[in-house]
Amino acid sequence: MSIEVELKLKIKNKKELEQKLLELGFSAGDMVSESDTYYTSEYHDFAGLDEALRIRSIENLTTGEKEAVITYKGAKLDKKSMARKELETTVGDAGICREILESIGFSPVPEVEKVRKHFQKDEITACVDSVKNLGDFLELEWIVSEEKEREAALGELEKILKMLGYSMTDTTRKSYLSMLTGGEN
Repeated sequence: MSIEVELKLKIKNKKELEQKLLELGFSAGDMVSESDTYYTSEYHDFAGLDEALRIRSIENLTTGEKEAVITYKGAKLDKKSMARKELETTVGDAGICREILESIGFSPVPEVEKVRKHFQKDEITACVDSVKNLGDFLELEWIVSEEKEREAALGELEKILKMLGYSMTDTTRKSYLSMLTGGEN
């Protein structure tokens, strides 16, 4: 099992933030385009349970490579961050995967589209996102394998947040989908 410890916030100046990440020792990675199709079902109340099921189509804008993944996200594990259980695997064809889910009763909700620039420092990934109809955001992520590691990872992410000139009061626990649809999660 993996736990994704994540902090998310709206950013004021994307270029300035990217420069600060480089100054903190992060390495710039590829830029990708991601299109996320989330699902709901009359048999499983994803929103009510604070869970998510999505298919993500990814195009690496640097290399031209394409891939697709299916992801289940469990309920948030604390009141401060977006830490949650995450299960993800690649799928050969996003369109066929969507058709399978829709054929067995899952319904798609509006897509979330973004261009994402990856930055990496040790176990920490920083994603600078330009989300269609929402603006620019930063996601700081650390994947841990055990629950007991979650608090330490969150503490490290909070330190980086402060070094970038932000605080926990700037963060949000809302997903991009919730922001776009006016939902609560």
